Amino acid sequence: MRSTPSLKLGLAGLVLVGSAISAGGVAFADYGPQAGDVVGVGGDTAQYATSFLADGDTAGDAGFNGAGSYNRLATFNATADANGRSGYLNGSTLAAPLNLNPTVVLRAGTFPVQRVSSSGAALTAFLADTSQNINFIWSSSQPTAAQQSTAATKGWGFLHVVQIGTDAVKIATASTTDAPAGLSVGQLLFIYTHAFNPGTSNPLTWNNVPGNSGGSTNAVIPEIPPSSSSIYKTLIADLKAANGNVAPTLGSNVKTVEQNDPTAITSSSAPADTIVPFSQARLNLWTSGYFHNPATAYPGGSALSSGIKLLSGTPGDSNAVYASPITDYVIFRQSDANLSTPFEPGGALNWVQTLFSNPSGSTNPFVDTAAGQALITASGVTASYNDLGNVSQG
Repeated sequence: MRSTPSLKLGLAGLVLVGSAISAGGVAFADYGPQAGDVVGVGGDTAQYATSFLADGDTAGDAGFNGAGSYNRLATFNATADANGRSGYLNGSTLAAPLNLNPTVVLRAGTFPVQRVSSSGAALTAFLADTSQNINFIWSSSQPTAAQQSTAATKGWGFLHVVQIGTDAVKIATASTTDAPAGLSVGQLLFIYTHAFNPGTSNPLTWNNVPGNSGGSTNAVIPEIPPSSSSIYKTLIADLKAANGNVAPTLGSNVKTVEQNDPTAITSSSAPADTIVPFSQARLNLWTSGYFHNPATAYPGGSALSSGIKLLSGTPGDSNAVYASPITDYVIFRQSDANLSTPFEPGGALNWVQTLFSNPSGSTNPFVDTAAGQALITASGVTASYNDLGNVSQG
């Protein structure tokens, strides 16, 4: 039997790291997926759902690989660190981060390639994968019609989409000492498009946000994840809808930060004045005590607290508090769904039927079993299986 894969790099994230130094020999120790293994990459938001499906959770629920299967499910997280943090080069600061661009080896015997770090990058990499080193991706976005068309021209039939769970984008802050208990999408549109108080050159303050005239006089510090992330796309789409279907122009004070990273708020110059869109599922995982202090040597330190909260109160403008649903998907080539090669020696099902989609069979795919659903739930995501087939966004 092969050794169990360990597929998450231990690079420091918000603790700055130096440039890699090689002294000859191999400089990585990740499991190198073999020819029969199923390899997946994807965005940050759903990465723990898929890694738990592969290797299990800390509650003792075994993942697919725990059954001792010969061929394995191998997932590479979007973040270089298992605590969900990115890696940075020497000289990085919070004001001017220098990304490390960490790499992974997708298959044994291949050279390192840039780690996929977002839903958008996953779809792009998948369509560019002429060697088919990547079997599937996870994403919080469906393919576009153009991407489906590209898949068809490659002879894949289409990109087959399976929903595995649901999540929600909400607004996070350190406390409601300065930020109000809730913000509506209209208030967020105002905040993210106004760097200054109207008619002045003074930074936008909380008491100038519509419906919040009795609020703090401190300056609002709005943050947003990178434009390739699903959470960015979700917030921007909602702001566009609130803006009469006109794409919003973000204020000069809007800072780009790492997606789903609580320290984007807690390391801010004024955490109580800082807001950022954040995944409900990721905060659920934080609350579960999954993340532990990375500064403590093995066997590890105490569980970390996120230090943030999601706004859930009634906004001052009497509109609904902002909460936008998102869906987590796995996506694979339809041509792989028709493979005649069994995934496991002596078995009858191919890897797609075994793991993700088996509409004509009597056996549910692993992701749609009680065990699979429990693992997705443990990641903070609300498990919800739906085999969508050939669909696209828009």
